[in-house]
Amino acid sequence: MEDEISKKPKRKIGKWIKIVLILLISIILVLVLFVTKFVNDKLSKVNFQELDEENLSINENLYDELEGVTEEEYKEVINILLLGSDSRDMSNQYVGNSDAIMIISINPNYKTIKLISIPRDTATNIDGFEYRYKINAAFREGREQLAIKTINENFGLNLKEYVTINISEMYSIINELGGVEVEITKEEMNWINQYVDMFYEFSGSPVKKVTQYGKVILTGEQAAAHVKERMAGFSNEMEEHGDYGRTRRQRDVFISMLNKIMSEDPSEISRIIDLVLLQITTNIDLAKYMPLIPEFITNKDAYLGNIVSVMIPKVEYSKEILERGAYIYVTDVEKAKRDFIKYMYEM
Repeated sequence: MEDEISKKPKRKIGKWIKIVLILLISIILVLVLFVTKFVNDKLSKVNFQELDEENLSINENLYDELEGVTEEEYKEVINILLLGSDSRDMSNQYVGNSDAIMIISINPNYKTIKLISIPRDTATNIDGFEYRYKINAAFREGREQLAIKTINENFGLNLKEYVTINISEMYSIINELGGVEVEITKEEMNWINQYVDMFYEFSGSPVKKVTQYGKVILTGEQAAAHVKERMAGFSNEMEEHGDYGRTRRQRDVFISMLNKIMSEDPSEISRIIDLVLLQITTNIDLAKYMPLIPEFITNKDAYLGNIVSVMIPKVEYSKEILERGAYIYVTDVEKAKRDFIKYMYEM
């Protein structure tokens, strides 16, 4: 009799375990379907273009050149080349050079984001060119394939992934964010107002000039003019003139955009991401990085508090020279390579 009584609770417990397991499996299936739909929805918005990885001159032995980095840490680092086209043809971003060349290096282990600008006039050896020439010509001559190959060949890197956006189209994203806050000088304000009419012509909106300097909120059109111009600094012989100053302005606007996006609620972040995806061309497998998004959002304050902004090759071991009718930025390649490695993996 006692045996029969003792068996009944066990049967009930076993039944409840089965119910709980079925519920858990159902929840997991729903989550999988939701995530799959979310990923597929994002992927449908992307202009995806693959590259021939066999022809990117990837440095497969880069890890051997690192100091104080474990192989696991090395593999976790995400490096993406951001290319900003200067094409004025809104339907074809490949008729111009790459006005912006920036490596975005994300280290999930240390919660850091490195923005590394490469000056567009940097002298490099480009496959198919008889002489060394400006690095931005690689994009014009061979699109993203040749642009990445050129950087890898000249500086011994291992870049594979890219994002390309036409700088003339970025104003729409910034306007959706309600503008971006950046620090500008009086001279930069004046140059923005010199260039901004062109971008308002693209957007079709009434022209708005910048009326003050210091910390200001720029419209999309004004921000596009800000990252486009490279005349500020020449008049007072500042070290940060020409393309050096322009690379800094590009990073400033990028950081401001990132902070603005991440300050929004999740639904608004998703909407802005959709808008960005519609404007870019990439070979990134978004599905691979989707699992990192919750981790990034959870730790966004840590990431946004650990943004490093730098230009490589640096001015201290580089110089501008006139060669075959064009000014090029000649550098110590070995020092530049060491700096790339340090900022991408070791700091």
